[in-house]
Amino acid sequence: MKFLMILAGLSGFSLSLGISLTQESSWPSILTRACVSALIVGWLGLWWSRLWLKGLQESNRMRREQAQQEARRKAAAQKAAQSEKSIATTHKP
Repeated sequence: MKFLMILAGLSGFSLSLGISLTQESSWPSILTRACVSALIVGWLGLWWSRLWLKGLQESNRMRREQAQQEARRKAAAQKAAQSEKSIATTHKP
């Protein structure tokens, strides 16, 4: 998560620096804009990475629950099949 925040801040800084250099602004204003942009884009990157990880954990939890339900269903079907076999072998017409 920290890596994504740092990457977002670095990309915001670089993008703002590049845009300010093409506008031929003064160096103090270039660095100020780049720092503010790095801060804002870094916070957005942190927010997005938290949201992404939350969604990833939720999908993993749902997949795990689905696998557990499928295993329970198979075990119940197998148990029912075994109970039918045992009744059929003990009761002869």
